[in-house]
Amino acid sequence: MRRSKSMNPCLRIAVAAAAAVLLLSSWSSPGHAGADPGAAAAAGDNVAWDLDQVVRTAVARHPQVSQADAETQAAAARKGQAQSPYYPAIDLATGYSYFKGFSSSSGRSFTTESLSAQGRLSQILTDFGRTGAAVGRADALLASARETGISVREDVAFVAKVAYYNVLRAQRILSVNQETVRQRISLLRQAQAFYDAGIRARIDVARAEANLFQARAQLTGAENDLRVARISLLNRMGVDGPRNFEIRDTLATESVPGTLEEWIGTAEAVRPDLKALVERERAAGLALRAARAGNYPVLTGNGEYGYAAESLPLEQTYSYSVQLSVPLFTGFLVREQVAEARANLDAARFAVTDFRRQVRLRIEQAALSMRAASEQTEARRKERDASEENLRLATGRYEVG
Repeated sequence: MRRSKSMNPCLRIAVAAAAAVLLLSSWSSPGHAGADPGAAAAAGDNVAWDLDQVVRTAVARHPQVSQADAETQAAAARKGQAQSPYYPAIDLATGYSYFKGFSSSSGRSFTTESLSAQGRLSQILTDFGRTGAAVGRADALLASARETGISVREDVAFVAKVAYYNVLRAQRILSVNQETVRQRISLLRQAQAFYDAGIRARIDVARAEANLFQARAQLTGAENDLRVARISLLNRMGVDGPRNFEIRDTLATESVPGTLEEWIGTAEAVRPDLKALVERERAAGLALRAARAGNYPVLTGNGEYGYAAESLPLEQTYSYSVQLSVPLFTGFLVREQVAEARANLDAARFAVTDFRRQVRLRIEQAALSMRAASEQTEARRKERDASEENLRLATGRYEVG
């Protein structure tokens, strides 16, 4: 199985909505017009990306997507290999031999030469389901690889979205810290003016200076967080640049229709990683069927046609045969192969059951997080309004001394 689990569309919307409502209480940074990421990067100009461009670039450029596509191609090739017994095996052989010997009866030496050219054809007539089970298993694994590829694409798109929102969040936090520093500078100037006028004590100036230094330290941390978030976004997109990009602030509150049970049902129906596990379970069942077929005989047809002689012209030769191979005793090999296949099937079934439980758990957690985020956003919005009013009143009182 892969290193990370993908999230179904409902869960993705839930997480995006939670991020949106939490960030609404902050100040917005200015947006910019969109541009094609690849063309702008090549030109070295400033670019402005929106969320859709980020996702498209990530899916198109991320190496994990290319790796998943290559693994799907390999699975398709393995299916073709499994189908090869359906076709005859044909080969062509030609040869020349020379022999020099001695005859004790005649007391003389002699030589012989021979030339030959012939074609051989061999075809499995029936193996009583062994090849069919192997092809079915390869087909199930190919379907699993395709679903895994879809899952990888969704994972890449999801982490790119998270990185995009992290940049937005870092930009907004930076704006907040810049505004805080501006206000602390203003308060320090006022405190210094009041102190010079003899209205305030020196401790007010010292307190204002300490608050300013603290705000500047927080601003430095916010600037570093933004740089890290921008680098992380490029990494999630699978590109190295340009480093001077901008992103459009398109954050908006989204509601997720439906109930918890509907979300869970949708996830179980459409999640590609769950489908991949189901296909692996099907492949394990067909592998068990193929292992059991090892106890059955194999009927093969063979034919040869060619020319051979000790000297030219060559004479026509041909032969044909039918061979039935019956396994009587293989050192318990088939028995152990069947036991292994049965255990693998049980493991695949348990994996599917466990993953279904994980899907339900994650969606329930996401639903609770979304509800809490919505409530917190409303509380934060009211807190912001109250804080702005408190700041206005406090600033007015401080300005009049």
